[in-house]
Amino acid sequence: MSGITEKKQGLYLESQLRRKSNNLDLMKFLAAWLVIVHHSFDLNGSNGEWIRVITGQQLDFGTMAVSLFFLASGIFIAKSMERTQKAGKFFKARFRRVWPPLAAVVVLSIIMGACITTLPLGEYFTSSMTWRYLLNAIFVLQHNLPGVFSHNFYGSVVNGALWTLPVEVLCYVACYVIYRLGLLQKKRILGVMALYLAAAVIGFRICSMLGIGLLSAALRPVYFFLLGHVLYVYRDKVPVDFRLFLLSLAGMVVSFLLSMPVAAVWIFYPYVLVYLAFMGKQCSSRLAFGGRFSYTIYLCAFPLQQLLIYCFGGRMDVYVHMGLALVLTTAAGAVLHYAAER
Repeated sequence: MSGITEKKQGLYLESQLRRKSNNLDLMKFLAAWLVIVHHSFDLNGSNGEWIRVITGQQLDFGTMAVSLFFLASGIFIAKSMERTQKAGKFFKARFRRVWPPLAAVVVLSIIMGACITTLPLGEYFTSSMTWRYLLNAIFVLQHNLPGVFSHNFYGSVVNGALWTLPVEVLCYVACYVIYRLGLLQKKRILGVMALYLAAAVIGFRICSMLGIGLLSAALRPVYFFLLGHVLYVYRDKVPVDFRLFLLSLAGMVVSFLLSMPVAAVWIFYPYVLVYLAFMGKQCSSRLAFGGRFSYTIYLCAFPLQQLLIYCFGGRMDVYVHMGLALVLTTAAGAVLHYAAER
């Protein structure tokens, strides 16, 4: 009888959150791969990234992937906060997921650097830059190691993807503050989102004037994280409807045609992700298996892709690089995941 009622009323996010989303796990895995694809074009100086070409340079795979990660995180972190309630338990769970693989990647990057640096090993290990790189493990960004990747086309950045980690940690803290202030409730969370959007508009203008590109890039992930909170709080009001999915796709297309990428990504793209992740038809658990490696693949991707380019003389054919990187990084991500679990 409940199944008949559900069919008549339609699916809502609330009912879909009660069960595991295999689609979301598959989407996370594919998003990690999209990051690799995006890096393959950027690290080799190519403007041929497919989605950029299709949208007239208005969208890239990195934006699509990171937006998915933060939207999903916003939904499930809000759920976790509501369930655990206590700060210790909440932050311990976040720490156990985020920190061990991050620390491992940071240390392994320093070891990798020692193997390929152009400096004598003694100079490499006595350089303050080498030891400052460890600050990445506490979410303080340090991009370079001495004498490492200096002849690569993209330059000596070892792991540019780490910029999202401090943003994610700040989002966790914000989630706890929002919960403790009693704002993780209907109407109140909309006020939080409204305040953030106002601050984001002002912040974007200030960043544009000052030329702070990285800081302005962080505004979108935070928006997707907060939007995940809104979706979770209003989960009983959010339909998972194929017609809304088609309308959202159409909205994205029209927005890109009108050169309005902010509308496409901030307004229409989130529902596309929600529908694909939580629609009634779910993929098999076998297809979804790779989702558990998405975070570790993301952490490994950039340094391993830079290493490949280094081994090939500083620049590679994009598609050769992409194929090798997908295989190598997926394998490394799986090993790192299980090692961190243990």
